[in-house]
Amino acid sequence: MLDRLEIYPYQRVAEQPVRKPKSKKTISIDYIKKLMGGSKTLITANRREAIKDLVTVENIVLVIAAVIMARAFILGDLLPFIFAFVAAFGFVDNRKAILLAVAGTAGFATVLEGYALWSNIVALFALVGVLYYITIPDERKWWALPFMVSASIILVKTVLLLTQGLTFYNEMVVIFEALLAGILTFVLVVASDVVKARKPLVTFSFEEIAAFMILGIGIIMGLNDVYIGSLSLTGILCKFTILVAAFLWGSGGGTMVGVMAGVIPSVASSIFAHTLGMYAVAGLLAGLFKNFGRVGVIIGFMLGAMGISFFIQDINTAILGLWEAAIASIVFFLLPSSLKEKVPIQSLGPISNLKEKDFELIDGKIKEAAQNRIHHLAGVFDELSSTFTDEQTIKVKNNKELYLNYLYEELSQGFCEGCSRHHNCWDKDSYNTSQELLDLFTIAETYGQIEYENCSIEFKRRCLYSRDLISTVNYLFDNLRMNEYWTEKLEESRGLVANQLKGVSHLIKGLAEEIDIKTVLDFELREKLFKETKNYGLNIKELNPIRTNGDQLYINIITDSCTTGDNCELNISQSISSIMGEKMEVCEKRCPHFMGKGSCEFTLTRSFNYKVISGAAQVAKDKVCGDSFTIATLKEGKELIALSDGMGVGEVASTESKTAVGLLENLLNSGFNKEISLKTINSALLLRSTNETFATIDMTMIDLYTAEVDFIKIGCAPSYIKRGKKVGVVTSNSLPAGILDDVEVKSQKRSLCPKDMLVMVSDGVLENARGKDGEEWLMQLLSNLNEDDPQIVAETILNHALAQARGIPNDDMSVICMYIDLNFPN
Repeated sequence: MLDRLEIYPYQRVAEQPVRKPKSKKTISIDYIKKLMGGSKTLITANRREAIKDLVTVENIVLVIAAVIMARAFILGDLLPFIFAFVAAFGFVDNRKAILLAVAGTAGFATVLEGYALWSNIVALFALVGVLYYITIPDERKWWALPFMVSASIILVKTVLLLTQGLTFYNEMVVIFEALLAGILTFVLVVASDVVKARKPLVTFSFEEIAAFMILGIGIIMGLNDVYIGSLSLTGILCKFTILVAAFLWGSGGGTMVGVMAGVIPSVASSIFAHTLGMYAVAGLLAGLFKNFGRVGVIIGFMLGAMGISFFIQDINTAILGLWEAAIASIVFFLLPSSLKEKVPIQSLGPISNLKEKDFELIDGKIKEAAQNRIHHLAGVFDELSSTFTDEQTIKVKNNKELYLNYLYEELSQGFCEGCSRHHNCWDKDSYNTSQELLDLFTIAETYGQIEYENCSIEFKRRCLYSRDLISTVNYLFDNLRMNEYWTEKLEESRGLVANQLKGVSHLIKGLAEEIDIKTVLDFELREKLFKETKNYGLNIKELNPIRTNGDQLYINIITDSCTTGDNCELNISQSISSIMGEKMEVCEKRCPHFMGKGSCEFTLTRSFNYKVISGAAQVAKDKVCGDSFTIATLKEGKELIALSDGMGVGEVASTESKTAVGLLENLLNSGFNKEISLKTINSALLLRSTNETFATIDMTMIDLYTAEVDFIKIGCAPSYIKRGKKVGVVTSNSLPAGILDDVEVKSQKRSLCPKDMLVMVSDGVLENARGKDGEEWLMQLLSNLNEDDPQIVAETILNHALAQARGIPNDDMSVICMYIDLNFPN
């Protein structure tokens, strides 16, 4: 029988070492040794990393603060600061919480012993345990964490009191301490969030500053019994803090911090301290001397401290207090000059350190409040106006009845009273008498006077003194006519006053709608300028870049006064220009009375790209020229040129034109737009008098940044633009101001180039050549004139106009020329 052949796949035996039990055992031991060695290395590395994470500058500062906080007593028995501190700063990181608890234990050991020591240690570590096992969402942290701190302290310390003997007083002390710890936790959480976010000090809000102030109070209270020789470290810190506050925030901040610092010893020991009055007065005087710099603040503080020291009976305490003040002053004087750059100087108050949205909100509220006040004022004028009109309506209704009563009374009780037939006429036959007299009154009113011949026979027969009666009636009607005349004049005056009051009301309401006080403080630019100016070596005390509604930038700067009065223009403005990348120039400055002493305040704004050189010439027909003009640079960077021609000539016309020009400049400088300004002038001219008064207004506004020009012409002569040999004309067909209730404001825009010249004239210049097309001769003259001096051009035009009038002008003549050129930096 043949054996069965079996074929197996080819396989190397050497490739199956895993089947050897001996080899497997050897490899596993080596692998385990390597694995154990790697684990030890990994554990060592992790420990080093953990220690490295804990040993940081921030944690070292927190540990030192925890040691001090554990010593901060309130009323001599309570220690709420350390519990709040551990909860606020160790809430997220459990390792940090344990580290701060250990530091707090070290602090307890320096001031406590016995039951007080170990009960506080147990309560503190119990709080750490609660923080470890309970997770609180961030959105609930602000109320859950303080509640957890208070509950933990009450629970743990109550249980510990049961071992010592629970009393009502001890339990109330525990509850009060727990409540204080909860409140402090709520405050210190704000400080903890700021530390985690690493916010720059200059961006702190009022709440954040308050949180760090309370944190500082806890540190100062924790150092209450620490002395350097015989000098109290707490006293030195309090005085130093008052000096800094007075330097940054003035007398208000110095006094507030002084009161807080003076209260600290009383709160810590439950004994009223004399430092309260001394620190408050010293802070007030230090703040009052703020304008004299650091030396002035120190002098003011020392004066306050020395003044109150005279009331301290213990001479040794007073002398030590002055030494503490001297050391604090030295440390304060050695602070870096950039202190104000890093501290939010404006933060001490309810609108502290406002951001752009906050400024917009407050600006909106201020604008709304101002508009409401002005609308109320307009309402007062409306009420006054309605008072006059209502009274006038009532009087018109009652006048006829009053006249008849007056006539009948004068005749019955005056003329007829002594007559023998008075009883028959006015008592027995009063109706017929009244009718006959009414007929006489009708004749007198119709024909102006009664003639005896026109009277009825019955009247002549009945009245014994008919001729005298008719003379009396004529006399009474003459009096009535005179009274009625003056009454009508009075009513006209009342109506005029009512209309004027109504017009003033509409005027005020229109101005209220145009109020715009929107300003924004640019914090980003402020921080940048502070840093850059420091690199330039400039000593800037305060710097506030403000942007207005028209996107105009103003930089208000306070610095030490110079002896020459031009440091702001020669050095600071040049440096700011270099930082900003555009030319800035001083537009306003206030130097101290004694140069080189105190502070100087000035404002920088963008330098104009263009400049306007102007010239003017006038001649009057009468003694006084009825034309008025103004040339002014407005705050938003526009050049205003306004020419007004009043109705007629002489003083009356001059008054009208000056009114128009003066109002226009003031309104535009106050921030009102050109439309509401011109409507206001129109209303003012309408309300000026009952006579017809009007004034032409020729207004030109040149943007000194873009060289764009707005022409607004209200009943005035054309203006001309000269560019080389070419001359353009700008005209308008609107009526003068003061004729209609509403004035139509049409603006014509043009773009100018350097070396262009604008020419504005009153209608008197063109008056004499109107039959010969007066615009042509002036355009021809300007085209042929090769002159850049605007004053010479204005005089040349006026002389040609006078020559056409043969030296005797028919109207007032005015010419204003403006030459536009680039504003090159000096």
